Amino acid sequence: MKFYAAGLSLFLSLHVNASCAFLAPADKTSRYTSPFTTTNTDNVSARLSLSSEPNGDSRSGGLSFGSGASLLNDAFANLSQSDQYDAVLTGLCAKILDGEQKLSDADAAAATSAYEGGETDPAVVDPEASERAERTARLAAMTPTQRAFAVLSDPLSLLEEMNGRRVRASPRSLSALIDAAATTESPSAMSSALSLSATNGGIKNFGALQSFVTTVPTNPRTRVVCPDGVRRTKEERLAVLQPVPMDDRASEVASALAVVVVLSLCLIVRSFGSLFGLEDLQGPADLVIGSALTVGVVDNFYDAIKGATSLVASTQKDKIPDAVKNANVGLPDKEGMPLGLGQGKITGTVTRGLTRLLSVDTERECQCEAAAFFVAYALGLPCFAFRPNALEGAVLIFESAGTDEYSKAVLDPLLSDAGILKVLIWIMAPVAMESSRHAQLIASDPREGTGLLKRLREKAGTVSAEAANAIEDMLGDEVDVSGDETDSLLRWAYAEADALLRDNRNVVDELTERLAGGAATVGDCVAVLEDW
Repeated sequence: MKFYAAGLSLFLSLHVNASCAFLAPADKTSRYTSPFTTTNTDNVSARLSLSSEPNGDSRSGGLSFGSGASLLNDAFANLSQSDQYDAVLTGLCAKILDGEQKLSDADAAAATSAYEGGETDPAVVDPEASERAERTARLAAMTPTQRAFAVLSDPLSLLEEMNGRRVRASPRSLSALIDAAATTESPSAMSSALSLSATNGGIKNFGALQSFVTTVPTNPRTRVVCPDGVRRTKEERLAVLQPVPMDDRASEVASALAVVVVLSLCLIVRSFGSLFGLEDLQGPADLVIGSALTVGVVDNFYDAIKGATSLVASTQKDKIPDAVKNANVGLPDKEGMPLGLGQGKITGTVTRGLTRLLSVDTERECQCEAAAFFVAYALGLPCFAFRPNALEGAVLIFESAGTDEYSKAVLDPLLSDAGILKVLIWIMAPVAMESSRHAQLIASDPREGTGLLKRLREKAGTVSAEAANAIEDMLGDEVDVSGDETDSLLRWAYAEADALLRDNRNVVDELTERLAGGAATVGDCVAVLEDW
């Protein structure tokens, strides 16, 4: 096997036992038998001897091998073929995860600069490792996708060879491969790793729920089966869908900051003004503080104040002057109050802003991350950002429609009605999760969905005519992305994300717990979804 020689030298530098246990979840290590427990210790001991100094003192001696024997070769030979492949695959991925083969943007810039400047000495690019510098210089001329496949070339080739020989990879080695692919930040590389893993038999649930998505019908008369089992047209379903929860977080944060700053300054002047000669400002400070308290009371208890006033007026009717009775003086309805006063809007805005500024809820954040990860995996999207955003979604869509050989070979085209809907469902998944469990959105942002559609519309002119027509068919001919067609698409995607998460709540909760541990990798999350 062409990778055995590389694997032997790799073991010397990576310590075999450590590399085989790399990235195995702490609670599952007992499920997998170490591949080195099959080593015949009797034979190994027979080939070891204790060397000593000529004076017979063995304390300064050490272990030596018998003539022509190699402990490493014997240990490796005693492994089964599957364990040998597993050990080498895990070790190759460990090198990538340790950063030995990762090319950063700074490395690429340095290599390109050195190349253009005529600096051919590898030590100029990286004086610490000339071999790594030469490799960096070669990779710097590649595109990011080509660079990702170059970094993963050995693990992917080895897994392809394992597939050809029908050698099953263990969950821990596949987990290490997925983690290595995640470091490249390339959807094409991740898709290739997952595709080979699926062929090997370790990946079964990637993209398994694509058929459960209800696509948006292009014909308004076409009826589709909704998640509740009822067949409806597009308009009929939209009529029963809940609106996407929205908020004005910018004004909420600005209002909260303004109130905190103003009241803090007033309290400082009121408390310490005499020490700095600011006695003249204490009166205005008292007025501002009193006004703020009055607004807060009226905004939250206006109904009680109005009711109490009416009660007093009715019980003391005989004592009220006739002029006041004839004038029909009374408090107005709260709907007629200026600035929404009396309806809790002012204090509600400030309170929500303070919550955004002061709240730190790790469990809520993990819930949103788990929702995004699950939906991406279940819909077959090789982009496992724990915090999806419009930019990453647009990059994934347009990269899938790219002309380079890597993207065309491994990525399913997403620049279509069904593809755009899947990406939009992924982006709306955190919103659906958070809104189902909390009254206020903090960790998720519903504006990302609108941002994705806006980016697609802006870039429609840079793609092929067929792709541009797909975008136009999906988004309509609206110039404003806040139009009815966009709102309908966002509500449709939000409803689909909510249905997927509700139907698979147990799996998402388990994934949330794994993320809350604080040390979960992409491979660990895949292990949860695949039940490894």
